[in-house]
Amino acid sequence: MNLSCRIISIDRTPVFMGASALSSLDKTIRSLHLGRDGIFILADANTRRHCLPLAIEKSASLGGAGVLEIDGGEDSKTLETAAKLWKELLAMGAGRQSLLVNLGGGVVSDLGGFVAAGYKRGIGYINVPTSLMGQCDAAIGGKTAVNIGQIKNQVGFFYPSKGTFIFPGFLKTLPAEHIRSGLAEIIKSALIGNDRLWRRMISHPVTELLSLPAEDVFWQEMLTGAVKFKNRVVTQDFREKKLRKVLNFGHTIGHALETYSMTGPRLPMLHGEAVAAGMICAAFLSQLKAGLTTSETEAIKAYISEGFPDLPKDVSSVADIVKIMGHDKKNRDGQLQFTLISKPGSAVVNIPCNQAEIEGALNYLTAP
Repeated sequence: MNLSCRIISIDRTPVFMGASALSSLDKTIRSLHLGRDGIFILADANTRRHCLPLAIEKSASLGGAGVLEIDGGEDSKTLETAAKLWKELLAMGAGRQSLLVNLGGGVVSDLGGFVAAGYKRGIGYINVPTSLMGQCDAAIGGKTAVNIGQIKNQVGFFYPSKGTFIFPGFLKTLPAEHIRSGLAEIIKSALIGNDRLWRRMISHPVTELLSLPAEDVFWQEMLTGAVKFKNRVVTQDFREKKLRKVLNFGHTIGHALETYSMTGPRLPMLHGEAVAAGMICAAFLSQLKAGLTTSETEAIKAYISEGFPDLPKDVSSVADIVKIMGHDKKNRDGQLQFTLISKPGSAVVNIPCNQAEIEGALNYLTAP
């Protein structure tokens, strides 16, 4: 007898966004019927202080949860921190049916998802992003990771959460530099998939956007557009076989610059600052390899440079940056692979670039 079998796997995570997102969080937790294994919250010191009280007020299910706290920043995204959290979960009695609620920015959601994926071979988790970077990007899509040494996101899992709950009110707790950092991901989203939004953004300088209240209609449009775009891409290509690679625009060089900055005399770059610099480089490469016009390239550089005044003014060791890029997970057969754009709103993936071209891009970044 001939038997046939077809297995279809769909990894979809519901995303709740808006003023009622925390009420939806409460309903979702109650629907999980967790029993005695309980709920645990991962936060850093800032989100524990500024965001957790409001989260508990709006979602009573969190009231009796155990709280695990980490230091803020990329230095916490390590295997050592993950092991510490696994030990704490074990000591607090977390079981196979426990739920981990990640309350924080991109570091908390990346690390928390990683911890959830590994603990007892996988427990459920929920992301409640409190930063703009988390809300428009990091908390959506089920990628979890920790860094190895200073190299970002080298160990991780594709492990979807049970839900992402985006409450824009948390943005009021952020300093301006972190709002600016998150804006880089919204700019990226517009450049790779929403030319209409890009055309609107270039008429509103970053400094103007930073002065607008979080409740402003344009802020809602930008955040909603970025969230919908990323969720659509992830739904279609959860494991990043092809389409999801469009989200890497600006990240190949950006991650290398971010890593390199951790070894220098100045403060490490915020992730969004590094992505902003990476997008200027990617625009140069797009003109060289993908058909982006000179005027479009210059418009991208002018907008980002004006909005991110602390970008590198010189790159002292191109060779070291290219070496770091050798660890990029998108590389193939020893070639550095890039996501570029043929025009704003239209991305192309898997474009190989050599060292001379990358050096040209870094020189373009620092040129006046």
